[in-house]
Amino acid sequence: MDGIGYSVKDKAERLVMECSGEVDGEHTEEDTLKLMEATSRCLKNEMGRYQSASWLTFGGRKVFAIQVINNTITLLSTKRVEGNKWAFIEQRSALIPRDWDDSVYWVKAAELLMKLNELLAEQEEVTRRLKNEHVGLITVNPEDSIKNALSKMNTN
Repeated sequence: MDGIGYSVKDKAERLVMECSGEVDGEHTEEDTLKLMEATSRCLKNEMGRYQSASWLTFGGRKVFAIQVINNTITLLSTKRVEGNKWAFIEQRSALIPRDWDDSVYWVKAAELLMKLNELLAEQEEVTRRLKNEHVGLITVNPEDSIKNALSKMNTN
């Protein structure tokens, strides 16, 4: 990874970055796969930290990725959609202007950054809830816990 955004509140990776170069091709496809693997690994690692929390609450957890190819920046997210299935979703994409004539494209780049800020703020709320569930401040039926969901997946 070219960069990792680390949350100081819960000491977990929230954002991974990859600059894939000027040419969109085999190398960029490999970098996309690397981002998919890194973000899903972050989520799986976090599941282990909140075993007593709700599986449903964990469904709101997302890890973000930024990939830069040529002068395009793309914001992506990975989350669990159901069971042991994961989604890697493009949230926003924007051109980064390289000359004054294209400076109008900064509007979309700023929008992408504002969206990332909004999504990270949402994740702070998910973190708060996961912690409270994990330590018992919010009651979770043991049948609905991450630990139980994972054990069911391992037996199937």
